Amino acid sequence: MSKNNGGIKYMDSLRNYLEKIIDGSEKGISAAVIRCILFLLSLLYAQLAKIRSTLYQNNILKKKKANIPVISIGNITTGGTGKTPFTAFLAEELKSQYKIAIISRGYGAAEDVEEPFLIKADSELYAEAAEAGDELFMLARNYDQLIFIRSANRYQGTKLAEVQGADLILLDDGFQHYQLKRNADIVLIDAEKPFSNNKVLPAGLLREPFTALKRADIFLLNRSENVDFSRIKELETSLKTLSPSHSGVFKAETSLESCVAVASQKEEELSFLEEKKVFAFSGIGSPEAFKKSIESAGAEVVSYKIFNDHYSYQKEDLLTLLDQYSASQADLILTTEKDAVKLFDFAEMIGDLPFYYLKISLKIEAKEELLNLIKSKIKNGSAK
Repeated sequence: MSKNNGGIKYMDSLRNYLEKIIDGSEKGISAAVIRCILFLLSLLYAQLAKIRSTLYQNNILKKKKANIPVISIGNITTGGTGKTPFTAFLAEELKSQYKIAIISRGYGAAEDVEEPFLIKADSELYAEAAEAGDELFMLARNYDQLIFIRSANRYQGTKLAEVQGADLILLDDGFQHYQLKRNADIVLIDAEKPFSNNKVLPAGLLREPFTALKRADIFLLNRSENVDFSRIKELETSLKTLSPSHSGVFKAETSLESCVAVASQKEEELSFLEEKKVFAFSGIGSPEAFKKSIESAGAEVVSYKIFNDHYSYQKEDLLTLLDQYSASQADLILTTEKDAVKLFDFAEMIGDLPFYYLKISLKIEAKEELLNLIKSKIKNGSAK
């Protein structure tokens, strides 16, 4: 075993152990001690987050305003809540009316670039996944007519967007980015596991204390198909308490679109997965959600390899995965589209192997009401 593989396995084991400590399933004295330490650290983290928020709210730390409207899409927890599919949905619905720039800090990028960095303008792609980051590159390769910019400093990203002719900015993962004023904050919440154990990092998965939700203008409860009506109503009541002035709570379901071959890009209907045995792997924020998606398509997951979110795959990783797939006796190997964009360089290695990724989208309940609300924020809402 190489040192690299050994390191990966160690980090995977450590991550799994910490997840069990956080959710309370790991028992014993050692787990209790670590849980106590994480809780004390979370108290410190929460206070620092509150102080930072207060400094911006009282104009001690100055906010900056772009010359064009900004819509922020974010969440309050770590892990996947569906921000990327929702950003794609919003861009698709609004691109006929606005010249849209999507700005992201480029999570998953393996290479440093001088920021702000233009990933794509109209149909011209200027970067690879290693430079853009997995989610931003995935969106960029799927959409023309849009501008894609990688910039950790979102305000500087808006300047480049303006030069490129944008008249609307979608700010990816912007809820905790206080520096840039925005016309609306849209916060996505996983309806199935909305707030983990209700604790702030590192004792839980909350990025900020619950009080931060009072800044949210619109909530989207994603994966609502996985919970019953009473649970949705409970969440809506909680959000009304946490954010009394919010403009609306909407629901979304994850929709499976198709199955696509990584090497050839040949697209298959979902029925292709029925009764298939699948070796799956992913490096996303919600790995269990991906597993459920595969099973909902009628396939059996015989083995599942989980990597860290935004994992940067190397040739050695792919060779190991192919070996594990062979040993699993599965019919095919399946990953997410976000993971697949980092594997296109290995198409020759993949060859004719049955190596696919799953395309997903969001179905929004009361879609027109949501879009009209967002448009009103763009036209009439003042940046805050």
